[in-house]
Amino acid sequence: MNEDTKKLLNECDAGTKMAVETINQVLPSVHNQEFRESLEKYRDAHVSFGDKLHSMLNEGGEPSGDLGPMEKTSAWVMTSVKLMLDDSDKKIASMVTDGCNMGIKSISKYLNQYASADKSAKKISENIIRLEQSLMDELRKYL
Repeated sequence: MNEDTKKLLNECDAGTKMAVETINQVLPSVHNQEFRESLEKYRDAHVSFGDKLHSMLNEGGEPSGDLGPMEKTSAWVMTSVKLMLDDSDKKIASMVTDGCNMGIKSISKYLNQYASADKSAKKISENIIRLEQSLMDELRKYL
């Protein structure tokens, strides 16, 4: 496994973990059952991508890591503060949409940055981008 492949897979892995953490954090505040079920479905899809990424990294001899304590704490504080100010479904949809947009931008940047990554790493990255876009599209009705 070349270095670009490792780096791209690790970045995607970190992104899927951040998505799962964020969705898990906002779920208790969601009021609408359909909205909750939608978030759970997309959280599970992110978990599934994470599992695939772990497998790809392990096959390449690269251990997959956890989010660092600073990353987790920073995300938790930001989300908690925003929810304290407004825990409406509209606010939650807006926050998750912003996260999806950030994920799309980050993965797109890494796809360009790690251009020598292998085809399978690029494909899973593109699939994660499509997942993020799909989640954003689904959340529009809650904004």
